[in-house]
Amino acid sequence: MRRLVILNPKSKNGASLKAFNRLKPDLHKLLGPFDIYQTTAPRDATQRVRTALQHHEYDQILMAGGDGSINEGVNGYFHEHKAIRADVPLGVINLGTGGDFYKTLLKINPDYTAALAANKFRMVDCGLTTLERGLEPHYFINITSIGLGGDVNRQMKASSFQAGMPAYFYHSLTSLFKYSPPACKFILKTPEGTKEIQTGLVNFFVCNAEFNGGGMRWAPKSSIEDGMFDLVLVSNVPKIKLITESHKIYSGQVASMTGVQEFQASEITALPERTVSQEIDGEIRDMDHLRTHEFHFKVVPKSIPVIG
Repeated sequence: MRRLVILNPKSKNGASLKAFNRLKPDLHKLLGPFDIYQTTAPRDATQRVRTALQHHEYDQILMAGGDGSINEGVNGYFHEHKAIRADVPLGVINLGTGGDFYKTLLKINPDYTAALAANKFRMVDCGLTTLERGLEPHYFINITSIGLGGDVNRQMKASSFQAGMPAYFYHSLTSLFKYSPPACKFILKTPEGTKEIQTGLVNFFVCNAEFNGGGMRWAPKSSIEDGMFDLVLVSNVPKIKLITESHKIYSGQVASMTGVQEFQASEITALPERTVSQEIDGEIRDMDHLRTHEFHFKVVPKSIPVIG
């Protein structure tokens, strides 16, 4: 079994590398020998995964890190809008602060370490998000959001306080008071047909999986194998209500929150009247914030092999 572990040595100011080194003896006992690749720049992991798949260098690829690292790995499985191969699975060695997609993997298979050792995998869905005219395609496997969620992540990335759920909750509160919801038109391709919604945009979550923000349960009924997104639209709600009902996000009761609507769709277009931020698997999309953008989302069903 040829295994490649990809690690960002500078993640969390080197804390991820130290954590991985502590785990290394146990990983060797579980997995046997493996190669380690330490990334040197943003998107380096994506290119390393893509090269490994194109040349069939390994039988298993492991991302050692959190949701951002997993996302880079996922993007490496595609080239020119096509999946490269389906027989080399992506696995996770969780070193992340939030570890949100890892939580989903553990729900699918609580004995995840055994699945890693056996190279047991399944084909799962991921999503593709683009801006207007198909610009800047980016794949995601967990959750992407536009609106307040993007502002929260932008503020958190610029802060020294990034420690999981407490940090996300703190930055959510402080970002909320500064946020002014724009009007937004949504066009959804649902199982019942095309649906259009016009409303104020507080937050819009496109969920392939359940968790983000260090344990917020936006989509408790989601499945990474059903070919559909679970959508959560938060709109036209007093800010004080968002604060007093925020505990419901962690307990999986999002549907009962004031101002929340839930849908399922395989394709979505969002047309906000002004610039809003987007986060993709916990990372901020880099884009021109001086102009308004369209946001497009599409399920890519059963497109990526994942250990589970």
